[in-house]
Amino acid sequence: MSFQPDVTTMPLAVLLWPLLFGLGAYLFLTAQPIGRPKPDLVERLRRLDVDERVRAELDQKGTTPIFAVRWLEAILRPILDDLGQLVRSLLSLFGLGGGQVLERKLRVARPGVDAAQFFGEKTVLGLIGLGLFPLLSSLGLHPFGPWPLWTWAIGFGMGFAAPDWELERRLVARRVEVAMELPTILDMLTIAMSAGLALEQALALVARQGQGVVAREFQHIVREMALGQRSLDEALVAMAERNAVPQLTSFVGHLRGAYAQGIPVIQTLLTQSEALREQKRVRIVEEGGKASVRMLFPVALFILPVLFVVLLAPAIFEFLRLAR
Repeated sequence: MSFQPDVTTMPLAVLLWPLLFGLGAYLFLTAQPIGRPKPDLVERLRRLDVDERVRAELDQKGTTPIFAVRWLEAILRPILDDLGQLVRSLLSLFGLGGGQVLERKLRVARPGVDAAQFFGEKTVLGLIGLGLFPLLSSLGLHPFGPWPLWTWAIGFGMGFAAPDWELERRLVARRVEVAMELPTILDMLTIAMSAGLALEQALALVARQGQGVVAREFQHIVREMALGQRSLDEALVAMAERNAVPQLTSFVGHLRGAYAQGIPVIQTLLTQSEALREQKRVRIVEEGGKASVRMLFPVALFILPVLFVVLLAPAIFEFLRLAR
Protein backbone atom coordinates (compact mmCIF):
# COMPACT_ATOMS: atom_id res chain seq x y z
CA MET A 1 0.00 0.00 0.00
CA SER A 2 1.64 3.22 -1.18
CA PHE A 3 1.44 6.47 0.72
CA GLN A 4 0.11 9.41 -1.27
CA PRO A 5 0.31 12.81 0.46
CA ASP A 6 -2.74 15.01 0.31
CA VAL A 7 -1.67 18.29 -1.25
CA THR A 8 -4.79 20.09 0.00
CA THR A 9 -3.87 19.49 3.64
CA MET A 10 -0.27 20.67 3.31
CA PRO A 11 0.56 24.06 4.79
CA LEU A 12 1.13 26.78 2.28
CA ALA A 13 4.72 27.33 3.48
CA VAL A 14 5.67 23.80 2.35
CA LEU A 15 4.67 24.70 -1.20
CA LEU A 16 6.12 28.21 -1.23
CA TRP A 17 9.56 27.61 0.27
CA PRO A 18 10.73 25.50 -2.74
CA LEU A 19 9.50 28.27 -5.03
CA LEU A 20 11.44 30.84 -3.02
CA PHE A 21 14.55 28.66 -3.15
CA GLY A 22 14.18 28.35 -6.92
CA LEU A 23 13.74 32.11 -7.29
CA GLY A 24 16.84 32.76 -5.18
CA ALA A 25 18.86 30.30 -7.26
CA TYR A 26 17.59 31.97 -10.43
CA LEU A 27 18.64 35.42 -9.22
CA PHE A 28 22.03 34.12 -8.09
CA LEU A 29 22.74 32.44 -11.42
CA THR A 30 21.52 35.50 -13.33
CA ALA A 31 23.82 37.89 -11.48
CA GLN A 32 26.54 35.26 -10.96
CA PRO A 33 28.69 37.26 -8.50
CA ILE A 34 31.27 34.41 -8.34
CA GLY A 35 33.01 32.82 -11.29
CA ARG A 36 31.59 34.96 -14.07
CA PRO A 37 32.88 33.45 -17.34
CA LYS A 38 35.06 35.52 -19.63
CA PRO A 39 34.18 35.87 -23.31
CA ASP A 40 35.93 33.43 -25.59
CA LEU A 41 38.80 34.36 -27.89
CA VAL A 42 36.60 34.74 -30.97
CA GLU A 43 34.34 37.26 -29.20
CA ARG A 44 37.31 39.25 -27.88
CA LEU A 45 38.89 39.37 -31.35
CA ARG A 46 35.59 40.48 -32.84
CA ARG A 47 35.48 43.41 -30.39
CA LEU A 48 38.89 44.54 -31.62
CA ASP A 49 37.63 44.77 -35.22
CA VAL A 50 36.29 48.28 -35.94
CA ASP A 51 33.94 47.12 -38.71
CA GLU A 52 32.46 44.46 -36.47
CA ARG A 53 31.84 46.98 -33.71
CA VAL A 54 30.14 49.36 -36.14
CA ARG A 55 27.92 46.59 -37.51
CA ALA A 56 27.03 45.47 -33.98
CA GLU A 57 26.01 49.00 -33.01
CA LEU A 58 23.97 49.53 -36.16
CA ASP A 59 22.31 46.12 -35.97
CA GLN A 60 19.21 46.53 -33.85
CA LYS A 61 18.23 42.85 -34.01
CA GLY A 62 20.80 41.68 -31.52
CA THR A 63 19.45 40.85 -28.08
CA THR A 64 20.94 41.50 -24.68
CA PRO A 65 21.68 38.28 -22.75
CA ILE A 66 19.72 37.69 -19.57
CA PHE A 67 21.91 35.04 -17.97
CA ALA A 68 25.63 35.35 -17.41
CA VAL A 69 26.15 31.60 -17.87
CA ARG A 70 26.07 30.47 -21.50
CA TRP A 71 24.32 27.15 -20.91
CA LEU A 72 21.61 28.85 -18.87
CA GLU A 73 21.21 31.44 -21.61
CA ALA A 74 20.92 28.65 -24.16
CA ILE A 75 18.38 26.64 -22.14
CA LEU A 76 16.18 29.18 -20.33
CA ARG A 77 16.35 32.14 -22.72
CA PRO A 78 14.26 30.43 -25.46
CA ILE A 79 11.63 29.54 -22.84
CA LEU A 80 11.30 33.15 -21.70
CA ASP A 81 11.25 34.40 -25.30
CA ASP A 82 8.58 31.88 -26.26
CA LEU A 83 6.54 32.81 -23.19
CA GLY A 84 6.82 36.49 -24.04
CA GLN A 85 5.91 35.87 -27.67
CA LEU A 86 2.87 33.85 -26.59
CA VAL A 87 1.68 36.55 -24.19
CA ARG A 88 2.23 39.23 -26.81
CA SER A 89 0.27 37.25 -29.40
CA LEU A 90 -2.63 36.85 -26.99
CA LEU A 91 -2.64 40.53 -26.10
CA SER A 92 -2.40 41.49 -29.78
CA LEU A 93 -5.84 39.97 -30.30
CA PHE A 94 -7.18 42.78 -28.09
CA GLY A 95 -4.91 45.48 -29.54
CA LEU A 96 -2.52 45.48 -26.57
CA GLY A 97 0.57 43.99 -28.21
CA GLY A 98 2.41 47.29 -28.57
CA GLY A 99 3.19 46.91 -32.27
CA GLN A 100 5.74 49.12 -33.98
CA VAL A 101 5.41 51.83 -31.33
CA LEU A 102 6.72 49.47 -28.65
CA GLU A 103 9.53 48.27 -30.90
CA ARG A 104 10.61 51.84 -31.59
CA LYS A 105 10.60 52.68 -27.89
CA LEU A 106 12.69 49.61 -27.11
CA ARG A 107 15.22 50.45 -29.82
CA VAL A 108 15.67 53.91 -28.34
CA ALA A 109 15.49 53.31 -24.58
CA ARG A 110 16.58 49.67 -24.29
CA PRO A 111 18.69 48.70 -27.30
CA GLY A 112 19.21 44.97 -27.62
CA VAL A 113 15.84 44.10 -26.02
CA ASP A 114 13.16 42.91 -28.43
CA ALA A 115 9.41 42.80 -27.85
CA ALA A 116 9.36 39.06 -27.03
CA GLN A 117 11.97 39.49 -24.29
CA PHE A 118 10.12 42.56 -22.98
CA PHE A 119 6.83 40.66 -22.63
CA GLY A 120 8.72 37.76 -21.07
CA GLU A 121 10.02 40.12 -18.41
CA LYS A 122 6.51 41.49 -17.87
CA THR A 123 5.09 37.99 -17.43
CA VAL A 124 7.79 36.87 -14.98
CA LEU A 125 7.45 40.03 -12.88
CA GLY A 126 3.68 39.62 -12.95
CA LEU A 127 3.96 36.07 -11.60
CA ILE A 128 6.35 37.27 -8.88
CA GLY A 129 3.83 39.97 -7.90
CA LEU A 130 1.06 37.36 -7.94
CA GLY A 131 2.95 35.18 -5.47
CA LEU A 132 3.88 38.04 -3.13
CA PHE A 133 0.68 38.16 -1.07
CA PRO A 134 0.32 34.36 -0.69
CA LEU A 135 3.91 34.38 0.54
CA LEU A 136 3.09 37.06 3.11
CA SER A 137 0.09 35.06 4.26
CA SER A 138 2.18 31.90 4.66
CA LEU A 139 4.71 33.84 6.73
CA GLY A 140 1.98 35.21 8.97
CA LEU A 141 2.41 38.78 7.75
CA HIS A 142 -1.25 39.79 7.43
CA PRO A 143 -1.93 42.65 9.87
CA PHE A 144 -5.44 43.23 8.49
CA GLY A 145 -6.40 39.60 8.08
CA PRO A 146 -5.74 37.16 5.22
CA TRP A 147 -4.94 38.89 1.96
CA PRO A 148 -7.99 38.65 -0.36
CA LEU A 149 -7.79 37.50 -3.95
CA TRP A 150 -8.11 41.02 -5.34
CA THR A 151 -4.76 41.91 -3.73
CA TRP A 152 -3.22 39.02 -5.64
CA ALA A 153 -4.61 40.50 -8.86
CA ILE A 154 -3.21 43.92 -7.95
CA GLY A 155 0.23 42.37 -7.32
CA PHE A 156 0.12 40.66 -10.71
CA GLY A 157 -0.97 43.86 -12.44
CA MET A 158 1.74 45.97 -10.82
CA GLY A 159 4.43 43.42 -11.65
CA PHE A 160 3.18 43.12 -15.22
CA ALA A 161 3.15 46.91 -15.66
CA ALA A 162 6.53 47.57 -13.99
CA PRO A 163 8.60 47.19 -17.22
CA ASP A 164 6.27 49.65 -18.97
CA TRP A 165 6.80 52.21 -16.21
CA GLU A 166 10.56 51.74 -16.38
CA LEU A 167 10.50 52.10 -20.17
CA GLU A 168 8.50 55.34 -19.99
CA ARG A 169 10.83 56.67 -17.29
CA ARG A 170 13.83 56.07 -19.55
CA LEU A 171 12.10 57.72 -22.49
CA VAL A 172 11.20 60.81 -20.45
CA ALA A 173 14.77 61.07 -19.13
CA ARG A 174 16.09 60.75 -22.69
CA ARG A 175 13.77 63.50 -23.95
CA VAL A 176 14.95 65.81 -21.18
CA GLU A 177 18.60 65.08 -22.01
CA VAL A 178 18.03 65.81 -25.71
CA ALA A 179 16.24 69.08 -24.94
CA MET A 180 19.06 70.18 -22.62
CA GLU A 181 21.93 69.14 -24.92
CA LEU A 182 20.57 70.37 -28.24
CA PRO A 183 21.37 74.13 -27.87
CA THR A 184 25.03 73.39 -27.11
CA ILE A 185 25.24 70.94 -30.01
CA LEU A 186 23.76 73.54 -32.37
CA ASP A 187 26.33 76.09 -31.20
CA MET A 188 29.09 73.59 -31.99
CA LEU A 189 27.60 73.00 -35.45
CA THR A 190 27.40 76.76 -36.05
CA ILE A 191 31.04 77.27 -35.08
CA ALA A 192 32.17 74.37 -37.27
CA MET A 193 30.24 75.61 -40.31
CA SER A 194 31.42 79.19 -39.72
CA ALA A 195 34.97 77.85 -40.05
CA GLY A 196 34.19 76.74 -43.60
CA LEU A 197 33.17 73.10 -43.10
CA ALA A 198 30.32 71.55 -45.01
CA LEU A 199 27.30 70.22 -43.15
CA GLU A 200 28.47 66.60 -43.39
CA GLN A 201 31.93 67.52 -42.12
CA ALA A 202 30.48 69.63 -39.31
CA LEU A 203 28.24 66.73 -38.22
CA ALA A 204 31.22 64.37 -38.20
CA LEU A 205 33.29 66.84 -36.15
CA VAL A 206 30.52 67.43 -33.59
CA ALA A 207 29.86 63.70 -33.35
CA ARG A 208 33.55 63.08 -32.65
CA GLN A 209 34.02 65.92 -30.16
CA GLY A 210 30.60 66.06 -28.50
CA GLN A 211 29.18 64.01 -25.65
CA GLY A 212 25.70 62.97 -24.69
CA VAL A 213 22.61 61.56 -26.40
CA VAL A 214 22.55 63.97 -29.36
CA ALA A 215 26.26 63.44 -30.06
CA ARG A 216 25.69 59.67 -30.11
CA GLU A 217 22.82 60.15 -32.55
CA PHE A 218 25.13 62.18 -34.78
CA GLN A 219 27.67 59.37 -34.56
CA HIS A 220 24.96 57.01 -35.74
CA ILE A 221 24.26 59.31 -38.72
CA VAL A 222 27.95 59.52 -39.64
CA ARG A 223 28.35 55.73 -39.50
CA GLU A 224 25.28 55.17 -41.65
CA MET A 225 26.59 57.59 -44.28
CA ALA A 226 30.10 56.07 -44.10
CA LEU A 227 28.70 52.58 -44.72
CA GLY A 228 26.48 53.86 -47.53
CA GLN A 229 23.27 52.78 -45.84
CA ARG A 230 21.55 56.17 -46.00
CA SER A 231 22.07 59.62 -47.40
CA LEU A 232 22.29 62.65 -45.11
CA ASP A 233 18.64 63.57 -45.62
CA GLU A 234 17.44 60.02 -44.97
CA ALA A 235 19.66 59.67 -41.90
CA LEU A 236 18.31 62.91 -40.41
CA VAL A 237 14.70 61.82 -40.99
CA ALA A 238 15.43 58.41 -39.44
CA MET A 239 17.01 60.08 -36.40
CA ALA A 240 13.94 62.30 -35.87
CA GLU A 241 11.53 59.37 -36.22
CA ARG A 242 13.64 57.14 -34.00
CA ASN A 243 13.76 59.56 -31.07
CA ALA A 244 10.35 61.27 -31.44
CA VAL A 245 11.51 64.35 -29.51
CA PRO A 246 9.66 67.54 -30.61
CA GLN A 247 12.76 69.77 -30.33
CA LEU A 248 14.88 67.36 -32.35
CA THR A 249 12.15 66.88 -34.95
CA SER A 250 11.80 70.66 -35.37
CA PHE A 251 15.56 71.05 -35.72
CA VAL A 252 15.74 68.34 -38.38
CA GLY A 253 12.82 69.86 -40.31
CA HIS A 254 14.36 73.35 -40.38
CA LEU A 255 17.80 71.96 -41.25
CA ARG A 256 16.48 69.85 -44.12
CA GLY A 257 14.43 72.77 -45.48
CA ALA A 258 17.38 75.16 -45.38
CA TYR A 259 19.74 72.58 -46.87
CA ALA A 260 17.35 71.70 -49.71
CA GLN A 261 16.40 75.30 -50.60
CA GLY A 262 19.94 76.68 -50.45
CA ILE A 263 19.21 78.97 -47.48
CA PRO A 264 22.28 79.71 -45.32
CA VAL A 265 22.35 76.91 -42.79
CA ILE A 266 24.30 78.97 -40.25
CA GLN A 267 21.46 81.46 -39.85
CA THR A 268 19.00 78.60 -39.41
CA LEU A 269 21.21 77.04 -36.76
CA LEU A 270 21.51 80.33 -34.89
CA THR A 271 17.74 80.84 -34.91
CA GLN A 272 17.10 77.30 -33.73
CA SER A 273 19.75 77.60 -31.02
CA GLU A 274 18.21 80.78 -29.61
CA ALA A 275 14.71 79.28 -29.63
CA LEU A 276 15.86 76.07 -27.93
CA ARG A 277 17.89 77.98 -25.37
CA GLU A 278 14.80 80.02 -24.46
CA GLN A 279 12.79 76.81 -24.10
CA LYS A 280 15.56 75.41 -21.90
CA ARG A 281 15.51 78.51 -19.69
CA VAL A 282 11.71 78.31 -19.31
CA ARG A 283 11.94 74.62 -18.46
CA ILE A 284 14.58 75.25 -15.79
CA VAL A 285 12.41 77.96 -14.23
CA GLU A 286 9.40 75.63 -14.23
CA GLU A 287 11.38 72.81 -12.64
CA GLY A 288 12.66 75.23 -10.00
CA GLY A 289 9.10 76.24 -9.16
CA LYS A 290 8.02 72.61 -8.89
CA ALA A 291 11.01 71.83 -6.67
CA SER A 292 10.06 74.61 -4.25
CA VAL A 293 6.53 73.18 -3.97
CA ARG A 294 7.87 69.64 -3.44
CA MET A 295 10.09 70.91 -0.63
CA LEU A 296 7.09 72.08 1.42
CA PHE A 297 6.16 68.59 2.55
CA PRO A 298 9.54 67.51 4.01
CA VAL A 299 10.05 70.97 5.52
CA ALA A 300 6.65 70.90 7.23
CA LEU A 301 7.00 67.28 8.33
CA PHE A 302 10.61 67.06 9.48
CA ILE A 303 12.21 70.50 9.87
CA LEU A 304 9.48 72.68 11.42
CA PRO A 305 8.61 70.28 14.29
CA VAL A 306 12.28 70.00 15.24
CA LEU A 307 12.63 73.78 15.06
CA PHE A 308 9.61 74.26 17.33
CA VAL A 309 11.00 71.75 19.82
CA VAL A 310 14.39 73.48 19.88
CA LEU A 311 12.84 76.92 20.36
CA LEU A 312 9.99 76.07 22.72
CA ALA A 313 11.53 73.35 24.90
CA PRO A 314 13.83 75.73 26.86
CA ALA A 315 10.95 78.15 27.43
CA ILE A 316 8.67 75.33 28.65
CA PHE A 317 11.30 73.99 31.02
CA GLU A 318 11.94 77.45 32.38
CA PHE A 319 8.21 78.05 32.89
CA LEU A 320 7.86 74.74 34.75
CA ARG A 321 10.84 75.60 36.94
CA LEU A 322 9.33 78.97 37.89
CA ALA A 323 5.91 77.43 38.56
CA ARG A 324 7.26 75.12 41.28
